[in-house]
Amino acid sequence: MSANPADEALERLNYFNGQRLAATDFRAEQGYHLGMRRVLNRSLYSPGIVVGLEVEKDPANKHRVIVRHGLAFDHLGREIFVPQDVFVLAMGAPSSTKGVVFGNLLVVSYREARKHPVSDGCVVAAPCAPCSGDLAWGAPTRIAADAVFEFLDSWPADDSGRIVIAQVELSKTCEVVSINPGVRKYAVPVKPQTVVPVSLEGEKDIDPANAKILKFHVMGGVPESATLYLRARKFSTLYYTEMGKHKHIGTVGVDVSQVDLTHSHTIGDATTDPDGHHSHQIMVDAHDNAWTCGVDSEDWDNCAALYDGAKDGPIKAGGDHTHKLHGLVVNSTPLKMKANSVTATTAINNTGVDDVSIRAPVGPATKTFALTYVDDLQVKLNGKDITADIRAQLEAKPGQAGKWAKLGDGTAGHELAKTDGTGEIDLLKLPNADLGPGTYTLEFRVNGPGSGGEIQYNLYVS
Repeated sequence: MSANPADEALERLNYFNGQRLAATDFRAEQGYHLGMRRVLNRSLYSPGIVVGLEVEKDPANKHRVIVRHGLAFDHLGREIFVPQDVFVLAMGAPSSTKGVVFGNLLVVSYREARKHPVSDGCVVAAPCAPCSGDLAWGAPTRIAADAVFEFLDSWPADDSGRIVIAQVELSKTCEVVSINPGVRKYAVPVKPQTVVPVSLEGEKDIDPANAKILKFHVMGGVPESATLYLRARKFSTLYYTEMGKHKHIGTVGVDVSQVDLTHSHTIGDATTDPDGHHSHQIMVDAHDNAWTCGVDSEDWDNCAALYDGAKDGPIKAGGDHTHKLHGLVVNSTPLKMKANSVTATTAINNTGVDDVSIRAPVGPATKTFALTYVDDLQVKLNGKDITADIRAQLEAKPGQAGKWAKLGDGTAGHELAKTDGTGEIDLLKLPNADLGPGTYTLEFRVNGPGSGGEIQYNLYVS
């Protein structure tokens, strides 16, 4: 409670020379400045979070949460300022069904405390009232503005001064399971705010090495709605124009035909050498005497006498002579090549992009790296994985139970690849999505080999 309620008549000191000031005078001076600032706060803004005060799990203690430093206004315009991170012990009712929480609302409120009292036994007379007695000397020397954290099982009243900053899901052992920031109450301008609408739609081919990063801005206030739609489509074949590095093995076959090389040569007229001198011998039977007579025999006469006295014998010696040869032909010799075929194997040099290896088959023989539809799409919002929260929301829709074990399974038969895809995803209802004014990044990614494909998206914020 403030020492000077903001709705009391505001006065400030009128200083003059020789004025004597007491504690009430200084309180009045403080009250004026505090009161005017609080009037201004509640006149311009509704109660709620101004900045910070995010709630996160404590990695060192599963029974605590961390409230980050920040600022909020309560219904009186008082500043609830948390200058540094605070650890808060989680309290409330455990959830019997995962994702279903009743109560467990973490709230923060304003508190003042007087500290560091002093007293030395002295007294001081009251100003302008010498007959009224003496004033006691001594009191706390500081008024500390502080913040109080509580867990409630129902929504606090508007005039309670409590600001809801998170809802905490607890396990049966009171460990923090999840934190829902969707219940956070933000301070907004009392004058009707104008949230700048955001409407984004498009498509992107993604694979493990290429995610889709979608940036958007929430400006003008806290949105009343933030809706995301996702659909899977087949990976564009246009991307296969860039061939990775690879080899080809070439086989060359040559058929050899039969060739007939049979031929002959014709020789022109020719004359033999003149070495034709020779003789002949004959056997003569003369009167029972056998003689051998040669053409040039010395006893030719005797031989001639045997032929009835013929002077010249029947055979004369032949002199030198030549012969002419006509129409000589060298005999042809058949020469043929046998028909045959030759096969050779050669390796062709690498081609394609040097820093990209061509996709190789993996897993079953029917499944390769060739991309078709996304398999197990992952979604992050400002670095926080919200995939499980999205699947839980989709599973809760009528008739969708059991169909969203993951976002896509690499085939055209999954719900994500159908005409409507996921349908409406309410980002404001996701436990880990906090869409106050600011800049946000949605990341769509796949991780497994061969899990890429085309993702279509629509995002509407208003």
